[in-house]
This record gives sequence, structure tokens and C-alpha cells, in this order.
Amino acid sequence: MKEWRTKVFRVVSVILMFAMVVSVVNVNTVSAKVKKKKNIVVLYFSATGTTKGAAKKIKKATKGKLVAIKPAEPYTEEDLDYGNDGSRVTKEHESAKTPAASKVRPEISNLNAIKKAVRKADVVYIGYPIWWGEAPHIVYSFVETVSLKGKTVVPFSTSISSGLGNSGKHLKTRAKISSKTKWLKGRNFYEIPSQKKVNKWVKGLISVHG
Repeated sequence: MKEWRTKVFRVVSVILMFAMVVSVVNVNTVSAKVKKKKNIVVLYFSATGTTKGAAKKIKKATKGKLVAIKPAEPYTEEDLDYGNDGSRVTKEHESAKTPAASKVRPEISNLNAIKKAVRKADVVYIGYPIWWGEAPHIVYSFVETVSLKGKTVVPFSTSISSGLGNSGKHLKTRAKISSKTKWLKGRNFYEIPSQKKVNKWVKGLISVHG
């Protein structure tokens, strides 16, 4: 009888140990899944609405937070007249060989809100229209002011005549980053993209930024 009880005790002990191991594995699996979830913010500067349209599609695909980069002095239709030598954008363009080398840095009205959103984020999308092959000066105002240390950065642009080019690389040279910052290549959209196209692009980035 005593021998039978010993055997039963051993069997029960093995079962309990197995159950504990399974529980630990399940907890670790759940924890790993939780850790993989990234906080994403989609920042954008849009002068005519095209970049905003693309940003909204990216926001939907990533389930991230959408935040506009708002100039303290909004750009008017006259400001955006590239054919006028005296227009605001032309003067910005001619202030230096490249925006990175320029001292012109338009003020951002909602800078504190942007800093707060970026501080909480793991992944930061930065959207902008292409002006003369580059990101607008106000986007430099952002990358030079807001820390992107330890973030994964994904630039994206909109342009009907040119691609992303080296605009993302040039922004990186002026950005507040660290050795842990992952600055991805990004891409350009020649118009407001379809949700399907954006979903496919974002899906391809998941293996990189999680």
C-alpha cells in the first residue's frame, strides 16, 4: 500500500512540474508578444494636402498616432509660388546650397506636442513634400530640435516629379540621433497612395522596426 502511494505521489509530482513548465512558457510567450508591440507616431508636414493624405493612410496601416508639423506662420498660396523669385519658398531655397546648410529654420507652433508624441514612440515616420529635390526647411527645424535617439525613423515623401532622392539621408546628417537610432531608407509616393499600396509597404517594414 505504501509503495502504491509513493508511485501515485511521484506521478502527481511529475504532472504538477509539467504544468508549471507549460505555464512559464505561456507567460514568457505572452510577454514576448507584448514586448514586440511598438508605439508608432506618424509625423508630417503638408503644404497642399498631398502629404497629409499619405500620412493618414500610413496612420491607418500602422495604427499609430498622427501628428502634423505645423508652421507658426502657415504657408499661403503666394508663399508656395515657386515661379516667383520673391516668394517665401524661393527665398528659403536660395538661402543656401542645401536646406541642411541653411540657417533658415521656420518655427513650429506645436513643437511641445510633437516632442511628447516622439518621446513615447519607438518608431517615427516623418513625411514631407519634396521641394527642389529636398525636404522643406521646416522639417529640418524638427529633426534638429526633437531627439530621435534610440528610435527607428522612416522618412516618406510626396512628389509628382521626383522621388525621395537623398532627402532622407540629408535629414539624418542634421538629426539628433544616437548609435541606437535605426534610420531606414523610406520611400516616395507620387500621389496620395491607395490604402492597399501603403499596407503592403508597411508590412514589408515590420520585420525591420517590429
